[in-house]
Amino acid sequence: MCGRYTFTFSAKSLAEAFGMVPPGFTIKRGYNIAPGQYIVIVRPERDQRVADVAYWGLIPAWVEDPKESRKPFNARAETLTELPTFRNAFKRKRVIIPASGFYEWKEEEAGKQPFYIYPKEGGFFAFAGLMEDWTGPNGEVMISACIITTEPNELLAEIHNKKPRMPVILPREAWSLWLDPAAQTREVKPLLVPYPTELMAAYPVSPAVGNVQNDGPELILQRV
Repeated sequence: MCGRYTFTFSAKSLAEAFGMVPPGFTIKRGYNIAPGQYIVIVRPERDQRVADVAYWGLIPAWVEDPKESRKPFNARAETLTELPTFRNAFKRKRVIIPASGFYEWKEEEAGKQPFYIYPKEGGFFAFAGLMEDWTGPNGEVMISACIITTEPNELLAEIHNKKPRMPVILPREAWSLWLDPAAQTREVKPLLVPYPTELMAAYPVSPAVGNVQNDGPELILQRV
C-alpha cells in the first residue's frame, strides 16, 4: 500500500531528471500528499515525456459520474490484467509518479508508528502508475492516476507488518519501456517487482503525519 508520500522537486529539477521541458504549471511541494489530492505525473506524448497534474484516485473512462464512483489510489500488480478498472490503463496509459519518499506505518504495542522511506543514495523514487482521462457530458476532461503496488521487500515487510505491500519503484533504465504506449503488457509485467532493499532507508517520524492537514518539512524529521 502507498497512501502518503512526499514531493519536494522544483520544476527545473524534475525536468532535468526526466529529460523533458519544464512544466508550464506551478509545482507545489508537499510533505503529506494523500489520495484525493492533485499530484504530478510524468507521461508520454509524441515520443517525448511531459509533466502533468492528475487527481490521485483512478477514474476509468467508462464511469458515468466520478462523484459516485470508487476511486482506487493503489492498484495491485497481480490483478492489473484481470480487473476492468485497471486493464485499459495498464495497456495504454502507463505513467511515472515521482516521489522524494513515502510513509508506512508499523504496528507496535504502543500503537502505529509512521516511518519515512527514502532513496538511500539521494534522488527520488519513480513510482509505476496508471492514468485515465475521463470526459464528462459537457466535454470537461479530468485526468486521474493511481500507484501500482507489489509484494514488499525485506525493509517494507518489517515496517508494514500487517498485510504488507509497497509501491512499484522503477529503476531509471526501465522508464522508457514503461512509458512506451506501444509496449505490450507482457513486456512490462516483469518490471512490477519489489525494489532492492539495499537502495532504500527508513526512520521513524512524528505521528503528526497521520493528519492530512499537516504538511511541512518537520514531518520528515527523524523521531528520537
